Amino acid sequence: MTTRPRSEAPERAPGDMALACYVYGVVRADARLPEDLTGIAGGEVFLVRYGDLAAAVSEISPVQALGTRDDLLAHEAVVEALANETTTLPLRFGAVVTTADALAEEMLAPHEDWFLDVLDDLGGAREFAVSGVYAEDVVLREVLREDPQAARLRERVRELPEDAAYYDRIRLGELIVKALDEKRQTDTDELIDTLEPYSRAVAPRAPAGEDAAADAAFLVADRDLEEFERAVDRLGERWGDRVRLRMVGPLAPYDFVPPPPGGGN
Repeated sequence: MTTRPRSEAPERAPGDMALACYVYGVVRADARLPEDLTGIAGGEVFLVRYGDLAAAVSEISPVQALGTRDDLLAHEAVVEALANETTTLPLRFGAVVTTADALAEEMLAPHEDWFLDVLDDLGGAREFAVSGVYAEDVVLREVLREDPQAARLRERVRELPEDAAYYDRIRLGELIVKALDEKRQTDTDELIDTLEPYSRAVAPRAPAGEDAAADAAFLVADRDLEEFERAVDRLGERWGDRVRLRMVGPLAPYDFVPPPPGGGN
């Protein structure tokens, strides 16, 4: 017996242009959507169900160009709303399927077991991003205190005219960048070592900006959230005024969705 897709799509008048399905994420079939949830271009978000799965979608014109800031914000808002309500496997921006039948037959049906396994892995947990930014003056003093060569170059640069100290400035900059890279690795390791015991999984992130100290995403079980938050607070106290620590979440678990079967995005 073939399972047919079940859709909660809004009714359309006969003769209306056929619309495509924009897909925000995959949830279990018994999930409930937040009331009056709207997506890209104000389209009503509804579920297309197949077996034990459902995809949250809204309808868009098949010729609609996507990529504006409003489109991106609408996508993020729907995904976050879903993640706050139920375990969600979020899709990246831009997933469009021609029809509800195609969505069920081409995406949900072939990979039903994979989707269900991922939802099981994500169940009862949420993503939190923890990042740190160096206080420039404080960390620079650390570098100069720990690296005598950099400290001597700093004094030499101060004493010489700007033109005469040109190459010394370049060398000093190289030493500082190298020292910051080493500190960043050390601090990232400390961030992960401190918070990993209170999380199911960790996804280190590339530093964003020269002043980035550490950045990682953590999949945290709901039952461990209080301990996780306390560990973040303790780390912030330990780092003191050298690093400004920030925790953001809960977030949709983008960092913990494995590659789909057969590759792709």
